[in-house]
Amino acid sequence: MDSLGNISEPNVKYLSWIITLPLTVIAVIFAVSNLHSIAVGFWPLEQTFSLPLYIAVLATFVIGFVCGGVVLWFSAGKTRRKARRLEFEAVGYKREITSLKQRVSQQAARDAHRSGAGFSEGQRQIAAGGLSGQTSSDGSQLGQANAGTGPTRLTGT
Repeated sequence: MDSLGNISEPNVKYLSWIITLPLTVIAVIFAVSNLHSIAVGFWPLEQTFSLPLYIAVLATFVIGFVCGGVVLWFSAGKTRRKARRLEFEAVGYKREITSLKQRVSQQAARDAHRSGAGFSEGQRQIAAGGLSGQTSSDGSQLGQANAGTGPTRLTGT
């Protein structure tokens, strides 16, 4: 079993053999033990058939197995449809994530190009807000950069 409680593939294979092998042995023993013929008839029809008992019993099991499989297949239809829909959504989400990652990396490349090309160290610091508390060449104090207007001069009183 895995951490979610699901049975792993090799365990299912062994479980299948553990169940199938004894049932096959029982079916063979039953067939060898019941070779005598019986008359089989269907109610609205008056005709009867004579066949070995093991064929009648094993045919009944096979018909029940097939009918159960058909019922199971139809009842799992909603689950299969939901799984297909969720798989389709997951593919869409993966595409969206890939697209967003590409956009982020392109934006980061543009930002890196802008921050390093054609700007002096002081301009990069102003853009980053790093000149607060420093003085300019004329002795006045520089404050935080206003949005797009450059540094503000703080006058001392």
